[in-house]
Amino acid sequence: MQYYTHKSIYGVLGKAGATKLCELLGMAFNQPIQPNFSFRGFVHRGAYNPHGWGIAYYPDCELAAQVIKEPLQSTNSTFAAFLKDNKGIRSKIFISHVRYATFSPCFANTHPFSRVLGDREYVFAHNGHLSGNYRDLLSTGRWTSMGTTDSEYAFCHLMHIIENRVPEWNEESFSRLENSMREINQFGNFNCLLSDGERLFCYRDINGYKGLHYTKRKAPFSSVKLVDEDFEIDLSEEKAPSQKGFIIATRPLTDEQWKELEPGRLAVIDKGTLVFPQNESRLHEQLFLVLRFIRTAPHRVTIQEISSKMELTLDEVRLLIQQLLDKGLIRQDRRDTVEPYSATATYYTVPRRRLEIDALIKVLFD
Repeated sequence: MQYYTHKSIYGVLGKAGATKLCELLGMAFNQPIQPNFSFRGFVHRGAYNPHGWGIAYYPDCELAAQVIKEPLQSTNSTFAAFLKDNKGIRSKIFISHVRYATFSPCFANTHPFSRVLGDREYVFAHNGHLSGNYRDLLSTGRWTSMGTTDSEYAFCHLMHIIENRVPEWNEESFSRLENSMREINQFGNFNCLLSDGERLFCYRDINGYKGLHYTKRKAPFSSVKLVDEDFEIDLSEEKAPSQKGFIIATRPLTDEQWKELEPGRLAVIDKGTLVFPQNESRLHEQLFLVLRFIRTAPHRVTIQEISSKMELTLDEVRLLIQQLLDKGLIRQDRRDTVEPYSATATYYTVPRRRLEIDALIKVLFD
């Protein structure tokens, strides 16, 4: 049973302030969710951003994106009205945008934009404005724009970087993408959301332009209220206890606790978990949790098993395995015929160091 109180759809529109700027909304969870509540609040922001709106998501947990957008005000859109009450739309990742145009309002210039690379479709939305000779200095390679916006051009540049400099996603490639976004940021204001269908990449302008906020949702869920609408929902009736993830928005959408992303930094969310930048204490804890898992397993374990049992991404596990190898605490099975960081590579603790490992585990976890 769902619990709602709904006094007036547009009852407090403008409570957060009448602001003329493009706004972003991102959602990234470990399980498919319905976007209705967050999208419902976000649609009202279109009243002050009348030149277009759009939403992108990945149906059925596939890597092909569904992009719905129009070059008109979201509060006047029958599509947007349909989406904010549609219970059939589910995805782990959503990116949405309302637009105040600095370039011609038309379909080609409306966010989000999408491009296919390899086996997946990337989607992108931007808040800000670039100027100067960025088109001369930021290469796009084979990627070309359909419209005339600086936003789509920046997206094409990022696709060029990803195609040529990111063989796989890991700590190093996250840092490379962050640096590329900072380079774009030198030419103006740059907040953006990017997704490859598995991860949500969130970058905040280095000077803090217009803001980018996030709130984390996990059990136990409580009742929350929209800022831009007199509408309340009991999330404990809406979400499974195992669901967790983040909502990202230009300005807070609800009366929950929201935090600001750090200016000039990239945040990466994978399966509802913030995987970049790594918190040092969290990284240290994960390192020894993986070590304990390998030590107490009844058999040699694969990277894939560690990832599945501990709810870590393969890239997270690879990073931790590398550190444990460097410390001489674990060893790859000599019978393996795969590379050390393959998902099927198997590991065990070094026999001569097991007494030391057991003592360390006892101190940390008993």
